[in-house]
Amino acid sequence: MFRASAACVLIVVLAVGGFSRSHAAEEAAASTFVSFYFEGACDEQNKRLWLRNEHTFKTIVTRLRWRAAGGKDLSEEFYPAPNSAREIGCAAEAEILSAEFAAF
Repeated sequence: MFRASAACVLIVVLAVGGFSRSHAAEEAAASTFVSFYFEGACDEQNKRLWLRNEHTFKTIVTRLRWRAAGGKDLSEEFYPAPNSAREIGCAAEAEILSAEFAAF
């Protein structure tokens, strides 16, 4: 009885560990395709912030944090389509918090 329970626990631990590594690898792969850039001026201190997905056929769920000069931090999740760029808004700085392939 004890051996069967220990074996079940070991299988669950290995499965969860494999899922975590797989998820981390997927997130790392997705982050190689998504990026942001600044192009065009909004004012003297801020530029237009753009989010780009360079993957040819996958949507990438991207959590982005940005801030305009003198403004508060903003954070939002975006779903950029494959081979696309979209304007986010005006910002002085930005950071990609997470990126992973969409599950749809």
